[in-house]
Amino acid sequence: MTNEDILTAENAVLGACLCDAPLWGTVLNTLHETDLAGDASRAILHAARMLDAEGKTPDAPAVADLVQQDGVERGYLMQLMDVACAPAALDQNIAAIKRSTRLRALAQLGESMVERAHSGDEPNSIAGDAAKVLDELDSSGGGELIDGTAAALDFYNAYDQRTSGRSVYVPVGISGLDTLFGGGMLNNGLYIMAARPGCCKTTLALQIADTVAQNMGGVLFVTLEMDATQLTARRVARATGIPSNRLLMGTLTDREMERVTQEFKRLNRSPFYLNKAVRCSVSDVRALARQVKELRLVVIDYLGLLKPEGKHASRYEEITAISGDLKALARSLGVPVLCLAQLNRASEQRQDKRPSLADLRDSGAIEQDADGVLLLHREDMYWAERPDEGQPVTVECILAKHRHDAVGTVTLALDLKTGFLAEIQR
Repeated sequence: MTNEDILTAENAVLGACLCDAPLWGTVLNTLHETDLAGDASRAILHAARMLDAEGKTPDAPAVADLVQQDGVERGYLMQLMDVACAPAALDQNIAAIKRSTRLRALAQLGESMVERAHSGDEPNSIAGDAAKVLDELDSSGGGELIDGTAAALDFYNAYDQRTSGRSVYVPVGISGLDTLFGGGMLNNGLYIMAARPGCCKTTLALQIADTVAQNMGGVLFVTLEMDATQLTARRVARATGIPSNRLLMGTLTDREMERVTQEFKRLNRSPFYLNKAVRCSVSDVRALARQVKELRLVVIDYLGLLKPEGKHASRYEEITAISGDLKALARSLGVPVLCLAQLNRASEQRQDKRPSLADLRDSGAIEQDADGVLLLHREDMYWAERPDEGQPVTVECILAKHRHDAVGTVTLALDLKTGFLAEIQR
């Protein structure tokens, strides 16, 4: 479509609305000023939107009065009315305008990618930002509506998937938690697992990730705190019963080494992927996730170490932006995103050390954006004498927020040497 064709479509739509003011209802709900190529067209649409917001009818005389201050003469509006399309052709012309908007956005994206590539920007950052723009284009913008029939169809499609074995949930492998989750973590959902340092966040996240990789499909585990060697040692320790510190130091017997070798063979078959980069942004995570075949889960360890994108006035604003980006990431990938986070010190100053949602650090947006928030608590961390490493300790998993079902607590037993977690049946 040429520029002349685009302007013709714009003129036809605006002219039709100026002739028949009720048509503005459709146009204002589907077109934005940025969709229009002509300065005069944008001024006219903006004037109609302002009148509508004030509860006034955006008829031709009222629009003409407003756009005069932008240098648009009444004679120009009369010309638009002369080329107005028929009401029946309104949707067709709007579709042509939206198509040209997408093409302009794609052209601008291509120019931006070329410019950033020539300037030596990070490839993952370029690819991640591009994927984010493409996701936004695919979603057709936030102003698009779906009717009740389409929403019901989406629901029944999801239900059919669940009953036919293609679950819309991702079970975590701990029956008590899966029951609270209503079957598992929901696809498109953002889940936060938060605790004080040393409370086995990474240990539980690894166990969940391994369970999903073994039973469902690909898992991306983004580690920003530990390296891949340390995480692999933890995975092997849980499976073999050999403490991870001995695995890292290499002090193994021949029989233990044989068990480790067998476990490595199993790990090699598991679709479990780790990142190499020390620091990642949400865009970097998106770029990595798109490389994983049959992706079912993304785990990020942890939120506080994610690299912010853009400039923000405060840490609060940074975390708020990251939290929103994580929610958008889950929706664009169509899988759960499980992000670990740290709690502030407030719980340690209370007599009852159990954490609450108010203890989440830096931003209230984390709780607001999350579909579920899991808080971990180990009472033994506050004892005067620490328990013997040969004895399991109790970990309370408190589902403090769940957008879609019940909340509650599940109690686990943690083997401190191997990191193995097992549910304690009450």
